[in-house]
Amino acid sequence: MIKIIIIGTGNVGAHLCHTIESNSLAGKLLLVGYYNRAQKELSGINTTLIPDLHNLPESDLILLAVPDDSIEKVSQEIKPSRTILAHTSGSVAMNAMQNHENHGVFYMPQSFSKNRAPKFEDITICLESSSEAVHKVLEMVAVTLSRKREQINSSQRKKLHLAAVYMNNFVNHCYTKAGEIMEEASMDTHLLDALMRETLEKAIALSPKKSQTGPAIRNDSKTIEKHIRLLEKEDRDMYRSITKSIQKTHGKKL
Repeated sequence: MIKIIIIGTGNVGAHLCHTIESNSLAGKLLLVGYYNRAQKELSGINTTLIPDLHNLPESDLILLAVPDDSIEKVSQEIKPSRTILAHTSGSVAMNAMQNHENHGVFYMPQSFSKNRAPKFEDITICLESSSEAVHKVLEMVAVTLSRKREQINSSQRKKLHLAAVYMNNFVNHCYTKAGEIMEEASMDTHLLDALMRETLEKAIALSPKKSQTGPAIRNDSKTIEKHIRLLEKEDRDMYRSITKSIQKTHGKKL
């Protein structure tokens, strides 16, 4: 059984706590404690809240689910030992924790929200390890949580994280802007639900590039100008920028 401590209980850390504790019944993983600076207990978790970061209980693996700019600082606060220390960031290099002999990365390219439980079994868990021994432990944890794993180095992971920002964060922001336009016109935003689903399903089935439609790829300048006139200035800039990017990608005349 692999004994695990979670440091940080934001969206990622909290979901890891709940998922690992539920998997403890399988006799493979055991959540022995979790820590956050606010000393706030997690609802629905039976495991003990650790009171002192400098006096952690015995474990095989410590997962750092803290903000990117805190990873190196927190790793330095934890007393070095044989215990594996791994962070969950997509953009921080593994060597940020090189003060610990056994270290690695346990990155999940997924969007985590407080009130929505993720399907860990469908998430590809991306691993990076300082040694083969560390990899074996991280792999055992990943196998217990998910059906999909990949071994990815720090350079690749930075690009993966960048791609994920485009695919998730930027796309979701476009959904938000579309919703604002609908609400301003007193229309139900759910009118676009079928379009959202089809956009995703078609992109997965055909590839995003082959699925591109709309006035930009058609070079429909009249429709583009009509849309721009309907928007506020800052939104016009975003519309023009995305339109130019689509046309450049597909070799259309700008």
